[in-house]
Amino acid sequence: MTNLFEMIEVNNLICEYAPGTPALSVHNLNIRSGEVTFVVGASGSGKSTLLEALGLMTETARSTPDYSFKLKPTEDNSTVELCDYWQWDATKRSAIRSKFFSFIFQQENMFKSVSAMENMLLTTLQSSEHEEQEANERIAEMAQTLLPGVVLTKPIMAYSGGQRQRFAFIRALAKPHRVLLADEPTGNLDPLKAQEAMGMTKTIVKEKNTAAVIVSHDICLALKNADCIILIEKPLDADGKPAAGQIEPSTVFRKMKNKWKSSNSELTEKQLREVIEQSLQSLNTQ
Repeated sequence: MTNLFEMIEVNNLICEYAPGTPALSVHNLNIRSGEVTFVVGASGSGKSTLLEALGLMTETARSTPDYSFKLKPTEDNSTVELCDYWQWDATKRSAIRSKFFSFIFQQENMFKSVSAMENMLLTTLQSSEHEEQEANERIAEMAQTLLPGVVLTKPIMAYSGGQRQRFAFIRALAKPHRVLLADEPTGNLDPLKAQEAMGMTKTIVKEKNTAAVIVSHDICLALKNADCIILIEKPLDADGKPAAGQIEPSTVFRKMKNKWKSSNSELTEKQLREVIEQSLQSLNTQ
């Protein structure tokens, strides 16, 4: 049996785009290997901000005395301290992102001048001949599952938006990585195709003991596929105005058999759905 472990550990993270104006506050958060984690919350609550911080994409983390950010790529690896990541030189920063992370964005970010297959192979350009051959085989297998019968050699713009989004899934999953970060990756897909893509993602996460963090507005998709759901809430400040988005242990729910457990509650799926919907409604009326 595969051993699960804490792959990312974050404590007392404050993200801000402008000095003195927090956008997101994370008291404590652990991203575990072998789990698909969904991040839900109203627009503007800080979902993408969290993804950017975890994926080392933007320098938004405010340095505080009790802030910690650790990455443990595999159970046998030593922990990589990331608190001072943005003080590293650009080459070292890029190497960490490339080695351990893979990404799916809201826009598929395909190169228009090449074919679908070439787009999906771009992340393997620096691989050995053997690794590239393995990537070709993985991509062909995944494409047969998500896009059965679709020819992969046509120019990328010859495909529909939904097909290109599935190519983006395949490209990200085929790249060697430890953590997959995805921002609304199923937004262009119908419910059936979205579930097929998430089903494939979950299978790979379990098989390779990696981790996936998925930002989504689709509560049904989250409840069906998540091992952990992070609900970002946005309370009101003393003046009655929306404060920064917040992640607390009480709003991180892990699935254990037929229950969803946080630090202070144990909910059925129906109860968790109601909690999420009530939170979204209250935020949307602020």
